[in-house]
Amino acid sequence: MKISHKIATGAVALMSAAALSGATAPAIATPQTKAPQSATPTTAKETTVELAAACPGKWKKAGGIPRKWSTAKDKQCSIFGRPGYKAVYQWSAVRGKPCIMVLGFDSKGRDKWHKAGCGAKGAIKVPWGNVAANKTIKIKGASLIEWR
Repeated sequence: MKISHKIATGAVALMSAAALSGATAPAIATPQTKAPQSATPTTAKETTVELAAACPGKWKKAGGIPRKWSTAKDKQCSIFGRPGYKAVYQWSAVRGKPCIMVLGFDSKGRDKWHKAGCGAKGAIKVPWGNVAANKTIKIKGASLIEWR
């Protein structure tokens, strides 16, 4: 069965929020080693460690084409924002000098694209608001980049 990206992101956000709050245990816990069915379920603290390990600051690759915006999304990790939080984007061109736009969110949770500039490399901090979402970047220009 195919699950839409929005539903999957929402389910991950709800399970993560429950695990991080400590008020309840996650509905589904996967032990790290194979164990019999009578094994003790993973605690909220152990789940938090697994979540942190699943989202390293790993560089992703993306490419742009001339005169058109190409979009790349970090599909592995979500950012759980809060009022005043700023997400950091970094990029480095392997080939070309692209123009970059990055996704952020205002204090009311509305998405907003921020111009990050053009060039071989750069970084920008953007407001994230009280939103759980994936980082997304737009690239314009014939180029190959690495970003995080």
